[in-house]
Amino acid sequence: MSQYRVYHSDVRKDPNAHGIEREQLARIDADLVFIPRGKGARELAQLMTNADAIIVAQAPITRQVLTSMPNCKAVVRYGVGVDTLDLEAATECGVVCAHAPDFCLEEVANHTLMLLLAAAKRLPVLDRSIRSKGWLPNPMGPVPHFHGQTMGLIACGNIARAFAQRCRALSLKVLGHDPYLDDGTAREAGIKLVDLDDLLARSDFISVHLPLTEKTRHMVNADVLAKMKSTAILINTSRGPVVDEVALIDALEKGVIAGAGLDVFEVEPLPHSPLTTMDNVVLTPHVASTSDFAQELIARRVGESVVDVLSGHWPRFVANKGILDRLDLKPTLHPD
Repeated sequence: MSQYRVYHSDVRKDPNAHGIEREQLARIDADLVFIPRGKGARELAQLMTNADAIIVAQAPITRQVLTSMPNCKAVVRYGVGVDTLDLEAATECGVVCAHAPDFCLEEVANHTLMLLLAAAKRLPVLDRSIRSKGWLPNPMGPVPHFHGQTMGLIACGNIARAFAQRCRALSLKVLGHDPYLDDGTAREAGIKLVDLDDLLARSDFISVHLPLTEKTRHMVNADVLAKMKSTAILINTSRGPVVDEVALIDALEKGVIAGAGLDVFEVEPLPHSPLTTMDNVVLTPHVASTSDFAQELIARRVGESVVDVLSGHWPRFVANKGILDRLDLKPTLHPD
């Protein structure tokens, strides 16, 4: 019998595909136990009672789940966001929550730029027109230029700052709204910090990079959209629920804003939605972080984080900072 049991709570593919994670866990004699995707908190609490650690993508790791696992020492999430984890309950239970805030920084910044250019240049319309109607050089109305205009960033974390560099390469001015970012860091990234109303009024394009919390849910609502330029384009590659989707659809239909590029949605997979019929919207299925390199990296990081905690070390990145004062673990094995 193996020394540890590690549950993977979001299996979508053949479990045999998780070779990188298995390779890491074999270093500490840990079994990887798979649970199909889509289980609720009650089912997870029943299925993982003997877990020493769990690996999670989207499954809800609630207080009920955490308290059902008396031996659990780590919850490790595939990805950047931790909105599906009850960090407070994890801290109270003595569980380290690890994530990987840097694993897909370049991919998401590039994807955000792609959505911006595709939405502004009306790429889907042009592609469909040449496939179905032949050569129509100007079927889509006004198209903005990219020189000297203003990009507004709502939240200026690592990905937003990487995206800002790309915007500056297009000779765009970059404004940012982030009460948690200091002026020095913003200046290094070429971002001028302003208040939200100023950003909304001045920006020709707005990109949302918010984490999902109770405070940020529907932060981009009808009032915010109404303060944007009627020619503005909204991009969201962060979390779907930070944008009020009903309000966004209404704003797009009424011409309150000119267009949108969306990789994330309030409900995923995206159900039948007016967004899918709009020529001024570009949609991708929550794949901004995807590349062969990034997927291999996150698999390795996840496995390493489990091994770190179960062997008595801190992982690279700890999401529930309150746990730092509650546990006496050794320094991370990965100081880079």
